[in-house]
Amino acid sequence: MVTWTGIARREHSREGLRYPSDMMDGEWALIVPFVPPA
Repeated sequence: MVTWTGIARREHSREGLRYPSDMMDGEWALIVPFVPPA
């Protein structure tokens, strides 16, 4: 569970992303092993 401190809000901010579904580099790093090759 995330406690919404100022630091946590900055770390989880979606600001600057073009679409709500866009992912940050850290999120991509977590799912890359599960994405099959093209």
